[in-house]
Amino acid sequence: MKVAAFLLGPILCPTLLFAAPVSQGPVSAHFVSGSSSWVSRHGSVMVLDVGADGLVQGYLVNNSPGKGCRGIPYPLNGRIEGDAIAFEVRWRNGVADCMAETHWRGHLQPSRNGGVEIVAEWQRSSSVATVALHEEAPQGGVDLFTYRAVPGLASDGAP
Repeated sequence: MKVAAFLLGPILCPTLLFAAPVSQGPVSAHFVSGSSSWVSRHGSVMVLDVGADGLVQGYLVNNSPGKGCRGIPYPLNGRIEGDAIAFEVRWRNGVADCMAETHWRGHLQPSRNGGVEIVAEWQRSSSVATVALHEEAPQGGVDLFTYRAVPGLASDGAP
């Protein structure tokens, strides 16, 4: 029950506000500090809480098909500066430990439908020291997160 309240609270009450149309000036200038909900093209949910100082906290619920650690919120930390954003998820919480972490670096930009999206390159690596003679190479890719003003389903960089 606590997990459901933790997930639904920020999604049902986002406080990320647009201050002006996206077409005027940098995208980040249009946001007020607060919570927002984002969805990836594969259905994962990301909730961000941006402080006035640019620090980002929140969580990510992986819903990407074929990935591990699905359906559980994992803490997210990062920073936004101008239109640039960087954040990370350590795929470990009180419920599961996927022994991996993912780092994203990207930027906010206007979307085709007049909204806002985050385009970010990601790199996932093991958070466990390997004992084999060769290390597993980090995996990477690009995620697209779309701002959601209504409850919905955010990252493909999940384990």
